[in-house]
Amino acid sequence: MDTLYELLRENAELYKIFLDLEYSKYDAVIKNDIKALDDIVAKEQAYYLKMRGIELKREKLMDSLGMSGRTLKEIIDSTGIEKLEEPYEELRNTIAELKKINSLIKTVIEIRLNRIGKAMVSLGEKENTYSNGKNKNTQKSLLISHKI
Repeated sequence: MDTLYELLRENAELYKIFLDLEYSKYDAVIKNDIKALDDIVAKEQAYYLKMRGIELKREKLMDSLGMSGRTLKEIIDSTGIEKLEEPYEELRNTIAELKKINSLIKTVIEIRLNRIGKAMVSLGEKENTYSNGKNKNTQKSLLISHKI
């Protein structure tokens, strides 16, 4: 179970890094700093790969212990190892905070997109945007030459 403890600690640390990145992303969205946002997303991708590696190690460990398909909470409760409680709670709290800041970012972006849509309508540009429907004024083009 020491290996599971180490994996939980490593996962908790990675999620803390993600949390810091999410706060930076929130600041970038508020400030309309697209370059900073791109940089943050690039960093996130690297950490996602690390996280996936940790997750694969955890799954392999759970398979070897005959505990695959169980949640971390179920494993902790069934083994009674108190040492696992602290990193589990830390991870759970960090993930909850990540969800909150992510929701805030999503709300800010949706508001901005709504404003852009309203501005486009007021400029008369709404009809010129891409859509699933066909434009009534377009004529059918011919790809085959009539000379053939």
